Amino acid sequence: MYRTYEHRSSPTLRGLMTLRERHSQVTRKAILEAARRLFAKQGYAPTAVRPIAEEAGVAVQTLYSTFGSKQGILIALVDTIREHTDAPALWTRIEASEDPVEILRLAAHLRRQILERCGDIIVTFREGAAGDQGVAVAYEEGQRRNRDGITRMCSRLCALDPGLDHVRAIDQVAALFAAEVYEELTGQRSRWSPDEYEEWLFDRLRDMLLET
Repeated sequence: MYRTYEHRSSPTLRGLMTLRERHSQVTRKAILEAARRLFAKQGYAPTAVRPIAEEAGVAVQTLYSTFGSKQGILIALVDTIREHTDAPALWTRIEASEDPVEILRLAAHLRRQILERCGDIIVTFREGAAGDQGVAVAYEEGQRRNRDGITRMCSRLCALDPGLDHVRAIDQVAALFAAEVYEELTGQRSRWSPDEYEEWLFDRLRDMLLET
């Protein structure tokens, strides 16, 4: 009878793989943080790959092997937005809630978090889409996902209030959720605080979508 042997990595090999994975994660994070700083400071188009690598303390080839291109870095940055917010937990509460007012409060809070903590990424993404076709395609996909989220929330509201016009509700929420609205209200001219924006957004959502 032939004996079969199961291959097992040695503890040393497993340790090396773990160290390699950790180093890769640290490198990836350093590049993303460096790119975010430079994009916010000087814009997407004027920022070259080499300064990003220098800011992150890595070789240019390391940057390319990690993300493939400057476009890849920006798209990866957008994907990190969920990491900077309480989106998963808030969505769980939204979808479980039986109270339309609570749903709108949670939605306003989530939108405030996204724009307050990641507004610079959204601005960079929007500006990059204006001059880069690849980024433009990714930006449109991001817009589609955002509208899908709005649709999910409005579907939950409609389940609780069948009289609500689903399509119109989606359009109204999308207009209020526009990043440009937050930028206008919290910018240099208006200077609202994020708390003021959140309360204003909740009030507008309630006035538009709920019977008073």
